[in-house]
Amino acid sequence: VYRQFGRRQRCSNAWQHHRPIPAAFYSGTTGIVPVDSVIHQVLRSGYCHHIERLMVLGNFMMLCEIHPDHVYRWFMELFIDAYDWVMVPNVYGMSQHADGGLITTKPYISGSNYIRKMSNYPKGEWCQIWDGLYWRFIAKHQQEFGANPRMSMMVRQLNRMDCARKEAVLENAERFLASLG
Repeated sequence: VYRQFGRRQRCSNAWQHHRPIPAAFYSGTTGIVPVDSVIHQVLRSGYCHHIERLMVLGNFMMLCEIHPDHVYRWFMELFIDAYDWVMVPNVYGMSQHADGGLITTKPYISGSNYIRKMSNYPKGEWCQIWDGLYWRFIAKHQQEFGANPRMSMMVRQLNRMDCARKEAVLENAERFLASLG
């Protein structure tokens, strides 16, 4: 993938994310238990499992709309096994889906339930924030996701959500993003 599409991926930002990476991602102080836990592990060892990279760190950075170049730089700075030929497809293709689906059929995003099922993290306030970011992302990209057979169910689920609940969930996400700086 890197040899064939690396340059194209490295210059892609299909979702038009422009948020810089917050300092909290360098100190493990985002306030989101799974994210901070994995960041602390990375700060200690320079490493974490691929699923933690993709579904905890990458997923959360995608939901926070961090520019893929900043995500790439962060991974290159913090991981002991950071090689360009690995990180370009992993960041721009898989974790941030910045290449628009060159190597994947949908973004690797999820709500907190997936994280909880795949880990030992307990339910907590972080779940409300994570879920708010997830639904905010689905709402913002309803048109793209509605046309994707693997994501259209989530758009329908969002549209069936009680209006008051939807408003509260989306406001919670906006508050969190504003607090990141």
